[in-house]
Order: sequence, then C-alpha cells, then structure tokens
Amino acid sequence: MLETQTVTVIIPAYNEAIRIPKVLEVVCRNDFIDRVVVVDDGSHDGTSEVAQRFPVEVIRHARNQGKGKALVSGIRRYPESDLYLFLDADLIHLRDEHLLALAEPLVRYPFLNMTIGVFKGGRGSSDLAQKIFPILNGQRAVRGSWVRELPNFSWTRFGVEVFLTKFAYDSAANVEMVPLWGLAHYHKEEKYGPFMGFYHRVKMYVEIFRAYALYENKVRIPEKVVDEKEARHYVRV
Repeated sequence: MLETQTVTVIIPAYNEAIRIPKVLEVVCRNDFIDRVVVVDDGSHDGTSEVAQRFPVEVIRHARNQGKGKALVSGIRRYPESDLYLFLDADLIHLRDEHLLALAEPLVRYPFLNMTIGVFKGGRGSSDLAQKIFPILNGQRAVRGSWVRELPNFSWTRFGVEVFLTKFAYDSAANVEMVPLWGLAHYHKEEKYGPFMGFYHRVKMYVEIFRAYALYENKVRIPEKVVDEKEARHYVRV
C-alpha cells in the first residue's frame, strides 16, 4: 500500500546525539520510507555527526530556530513528497508498527489530511500528559499536498503542534488520532537535569502559548510553507 507513495521522514533534533541513534535504527530499516531528513537545529553536542553515520540527509541550522522552522526546512528540501512523517529525536521504544500506524491511514483513506499519534501504555507520566493534551504529540503523518499549502509556520517553535492542529480544525481538515502503544519519550528533566530541565519545560510552554496568541495574525499572512518559486529552488539542491 505505502509502496505507491513517496514518504519523507523529518526528524528535528536539538542536542540529541545520545538519543537519536535508537530512533534512526528503526526508521532507516523500513523499506516504505524513501528518505530520512534529520534537521539539526543548532546543536552543539555532535548531533549532526552522529546522524551522518546513518543513511540520512542532514540539514544543519547555524543557530537554534525552533521545531517549526526545522520541519519547514525538511519540507522545503523535498517539496514533492506524497507523505511526510514527523518524528521526535528522543523517542523510547520506537517500533516499525508505530511508523505504519501513522502513515497507513493516509493511504487507506484519501480524505484524511493528518494523523496524530497518542502515546499509550508507554510511561505513566507521558500517557497522562497525552490524556490531558493529546494535540501536543509530535508524532504525525501529513499529506504533502495539504501541508505545503499551509501558511508558513516557521515562527511557531514548540507551538508547531498547536498550530497544525488548530489550523486543521479551523479549515475542517480531516484528522485521525492513532494510538502508539508502548511508545514514549524522554522528559526534559531527564535530558537536562532537574533545574535546566524545568527551565526548558517552562520555555516550551511559553512557546506553545505564544503560538496560540499569535495564531490569528499569522494565518492571515499569504506566504505558504512551499510556494512555486521555493519548490523549484529546493528541487535543484
């Protein structure tokens, strides 16, 4: 089924050199995936070098510009994909069936525009957060023809999931929530320690609320994620 589609996986990564190999080991062995793009968003821990050990393409931002910009960079590099899979770089227990659960509904049901993964049976705290805020999950599959027509969301940073979900709702796009059994991710306190982890968590929530606050003004801007001129430019790269 997925063999008829061109599938691009985009993995934003910021200082994930320790954690990203486990994700890439799974993603890179799936034959239905045509290409994997790791967007190193200004890391200073060797994330790019670690990613380059795998059969992936690495895009490196000179400075940290946020998750939204990283996803847009990946889309613009390959603007003709049928499907895009967005995956976090710090996932725990990622399996082949998780990728299929996200991607297959878009092929089976042509009316769907996006799937959103929901963690189930992984880690208790992650599952609880998903019950309260399921739209914040970064594991998604989107139809290329839909996402390329969206208003440019490079500005959203950690608010990108809020933007994608709210725009889908406002535009009556078709979205399916899919359970991702056994999947979880590292918490910021685990990655950065209790104090810096708390700082990064607060920063993330500020960026999420900022996306809510700026949403109405930003969607009025006519610039798309990929316009015709950009598509021609990135195809040549």
